[in-house]
Amino acid sequence: MSELVFGGFAYLIPIIPIIFAFITIFFGKFVDKKAHGNIFALIALGVSFILTIIVSGEVLLRLFAEEHIEESLILMEWIRIGDVSLDFGILLDPLSAVVSLMVALVSFLVAIYSRSYMAHDGSPRYYAEINLFAAAMLGLVFSPNMIQLFLFWEIMGVCSYLLIGYFYDKDVVPEGQPHPASAAKKAFLTTKVGDVFLFVGIILLYLETLAVNHPTFDFLEIRHMLEAGTLNIDPMLFIMIALLIFGGAIGKSAQFPLHVWLPDAMAGPTTVSCLIHSATMVKAGIFLVARSYFVFEYASKEALLVVALIGGITAILSGTIALVKTDIKGILAYSTISQLGYMTIGLGVGGMAVAVFHIINHGIFKALLFLSAGSVIHGSGSQDIREMGGLQEKMPHTWKVMLIGSLSLAGIGNGFFSKDAIILHALHYSGLSTLHEQLIALVWLSSIITAFLTAFYIFRLWFVVFPGTNRLPGHHVHESDHWMTIPLWILAIVSLVLAGYFTIGLFLPDLSFEHHLVHWLQPHEHALDFDWIVGISSIVLAVLGILLAYLIYYPRADAKVSFPKGEPSFNIEVADPDSIAVLQGGFRSITRKIKSTILGRGIQRILEKGYYIDDLYLALVYFVDAKYCAAMNWIEQNVFDGAVRLVGWGGYELCGLSKWCDDHVVDGLVRLTARASLALCSLAKTTDERVIDHGIIRNSAKGVMKTGGYLRRIQTGVVENYALYTLLGAIFLIVVAIIVAGVVPL
Repeated sequence: MSELVFGGFAYLIPIIPIIFAFITIFFGKFVDKKAHGNIFALIALGVSFILTIIVSGEVLLRLFAEEHIEESLILMEWIRIGDVSLDFGILLDPLSAVVSLMVALVSFLVAIYSRSYMAHDGSPRYYAEINLFAAAMLGLVFSPNMIQLFLFWEIMGVCSYLLIGYFYDKDVVPEGQPHPASAAKKAFLTTKVGDVFLFVGIILLYLETLAVNHPTFDFLEIRHMLEAGTLNIDPMLFIMIALLIFGGAIGKSAQFPLHVWLPDAMAGPTTVSCLIHSATMVKAGIFLVARSYFVFEYASKEALLVVALIGGITAILSGTIALVKTDIKGILAYSTISQLGYMTIGLGVGGMAVAVFHIINHGIFKALLFLSAGSVIHGSGSQDIREMGGLQEKMPHTWKVMLIGSLSLAGIGNGFFSKDAIILHALHYSGLSTLHEQLIALVWLSSIITAFLTAFYIFRLWFVVFPGTNRLPGHHVHESDHWMTIPLWILAIVSLVLAGYFTIGLFLPDLSFEHHLVHWLQPHEHALDFDWIVGISSIVLAVLGILLAYLIYYPRADAKVSFPKGEPSFNIEVADPDSIAVLQGGFRSITRKIKSTILGRGIQRILEKGYYIDDLYLALVYFVDAKYCAAMNWIEQNVFDGAVRLVGWGGYELCGLSKWCDDHVVDGLVRLTARASLALCSLAKTTDERVIDHGIIRNSAKGVMKTGGYLRRIQTGVVENYALYTLLGAIFLIVVAIIVAGVVPL
């Protein structure tokens, strides 16, 4: 029985969207025909969102009241094998509460947004998959054990495959973009690499619990066993288990080197991109590490160091690639990978709570950015930022909300607080005395550089898209309708409210959400106090990035902007330049000169090709494929063909042996049997003629005839003779009787 008043409703949060997914696929084409069954998605995700507010809201209120909540509700026994039982249930705790609220909110707003955005391309299949996608993430968040989490983990992978490849029947795709079907397969197969690591890690951890006669997959039980010291795992094996679990996160959360699938995932609808980047797919990997963080805490610190290093590499790698992308969704895609790197850094430097903090913030402002990008694409008819410009006048809602989202991403909105907390944790654990501290220092440096790059590339996007004049005069640019702008403003307001609340928490520590998160999620840790030097430095870096983007990319209303294909950068010409325009012209001239050098062009090419990681993978695949084919050819010629020849020779020799056996053994036996039969027949004939016919039968007949002759002499017919014979017989009998009676001794 739940101690929470509304805890019993928790299982409905993922189940309702699952049920409506099947209702949508079967009845969506009959109900709400114009919107392709969007009403079912609105009902399912709306009810799920309300239930999440009720259930998770109660958990958070109890937590604010200093009431520790960690409750596992069993819905049913799922699997039983011998003495091992696996339950299907719900885990209500601070982690599931805060993450589920963000997931449910974004999913519901995407359903609203899709009613207009997918008005022409939507289908019941789309809304069924959206329902299932959101349900999978909610089910994963509330999973009490590793197997249930892995089930929803795989459902989410299938949904991402279906939704990324939603436009699988496209005949033509824009230049430089992958075909949706290929992108879907790439995402599915790449993430499966991580899934294999995760599954192996789960099994190894389970075997360790089996070794102490308490087999379980339950998160709370395993954590309690570690805390009690009953689960003694070899340190090297423990590190391996932790890294295998992290391997699953690398695939799902697109961390280096398995990040290559996420940019191509932009081939799906923008609404799908929003869900993947802000609320579902990529957040699942970070959540996995946060949920199983006790494994990393009890493992050696080397495991967390690997996590931090991967996060640092991913953050700066993707941040630099985003500098040169011209596809609006591609820029946001690499931005997501970079921000996921920040979250991974947070996990690696012991700040699981601040990583979750960034999950929440990033989920809000990245959903805002992606849906704003969808509005831009919908209103301008293009995804290439070089073809945009001047949208500020035509799209008064979109430019404002995207400015709010861009500021948050750059680190001047709600995103500042969680990003700054991660940078502060990295700085706190860095140093120069040990190799471990030196590597963490490099991670911290990576986070600092990435903070500057983030502000630069997101405002590069904003300055190229919205100010200036329209560079596609033939296309009618228009603002999106209320079905799209209302979700945008809701996300923008939530982002501003969070920023205001977090700002108050700087001056009133009792209201600090970060401190609360640390207290809820890592009660044995102490939250680091806000460092004004680090905070102001982060803001200065963000402002410098925005200022540099302004000086290079901001065009005035009367500016003429062109993108010559032969040049490494675009041109902005002003007829009557003022002092600001002259300053901008100087920076642009320097930028063009740097890009025109061999080194500049080389760096530009490397970044455009994503450090050639995709090409490296393709070359590796081709190399392995070629070597594999050559090896298979050699095996066919030398092994299989040799085996066939050996079998043929053996068969031929066996046939010869069989023929010899047939001629000499079988036929000999047949002839011997025939001769024996003839001899036996001859013996039988001889026995019949000489013994039976001549011996027994004829002699018996002669004996009978002789006996009859003797008896015939007795039969004289004289009565006196018969009387004499009778008297003699009687006398003989009397004598025999007397002898027998012992009267006359012999």
